[in-house]
Amino acid sequence: MIKLLNRCIDGDRVSQKEFYLLTADRLMNICRRYTSNLSDAKDMLQNTYIQIFKNLKKFDPNKGHLDAWLAKIAINEALQLLRKRKTQLIKEAHSAEQFELSATPSILEKLQADDVLQLLHEIPEIYRVVFNLNIVEGFSHQEIAELLDIPIGTSRSHLSRAKKALRTKIEQQRKIKSC
Repeated sequence: MIKLLNRCIDGDRVSQKEFYLLTADRLMNICRRYTSNLSDAKDMLQNTYIQIFKNLKKFDPNKGHLDAWLAKIAINEALQLLRKRKTQLIKEAHSAEQFELSATPSILEKLQADDVLQLLHEIPEIYRVVFNLNIVEGFSHQEIAELLDIPIGTSRSHLSRAKKALRTKIEQQRKIKSC
């Protein structure tokens, strides 16, 4: 892989395409977790690769794993796009507070990853972003607050509402399936 990275740094287009093919699925999955809009996810992915190839020479394998470095770039690109739409997210979050949210806490643990991803796309985007950053990516509420420029309490609140919204969606699906 180091040889491939070095050829990419040297601007070898064939190597860059090979690198893209090896990493695109994983990075697209990250982008898709942050938006339900496929077009936005593709934009995030494209911007991610622009940043990757622009900064590949800065990657130091002694300081971290390549996958983690790539994921960090994809997450940053997703957050950058979402920051541009921050006011829209805030409005969406306020309207989402009207949802009736209740269910048992253990339901989420029983879902498959694909089920959670599908349900995540059905909740308000700001809740999905905080859920992804905290539950999937492992960021603390302090880090999320800094990344999204929101208070820590708002991060906690959005995570709680995301979980409740997901539980509600799961309960709705179970009721439909049992009929």
